[in-house]
Amino acid sequence: MTPEKRVGKTANLLIFLGILYSSLSILAFTGCGFFGGQGYGVLTLLIGLSVVGLGYAIRYGQMKCLVIATGIFGAAAIYFIICVMGNFKPYWIIRLSLCVWVLSSLARSIPAMITLKETGSRPDRSSKYKTFFLRRKARD
Repeated sequence: MTPEKRVGKTANLLIFLGILYSSLSILAFTGCGFFGGQGYGVLTLLIGLSVVGLGYAIRYGQMKCLVIATGIFGAAAIYFIICVMGNFKPYWIIRLSLCVWVLSSLARSIPAMITLKETGSRPDRSSKYKTFFLRRKARD
């Protein structure tokens, strides 16, 4: 995988998870009791929106945002490990698994971003979901 594709896919992953996290937080606000009891709220909404912003910044080649996102997901992984050890429930394991997956993707993208900066190129900004929806809209 080229460095452009690696960083682009990582940015898309962050954007997706940020939107997912924000959506679950909004569900908690609307009175969906399950999500409110799982730790979703105002703070998680702010984190989700921040992750979306970091994903878009990484998509446009910001190395600092990649490092910040790596730090955020590293801290979240530590938090979720503590939660799993203290209260072994499936949703903590799912959140920990997603966090570790994103953290590993971010860690692999740091050398790729360094390569992009050295060569003066930019991350791949394409998204398979965007092309899917644009192609579908063109058919309609």
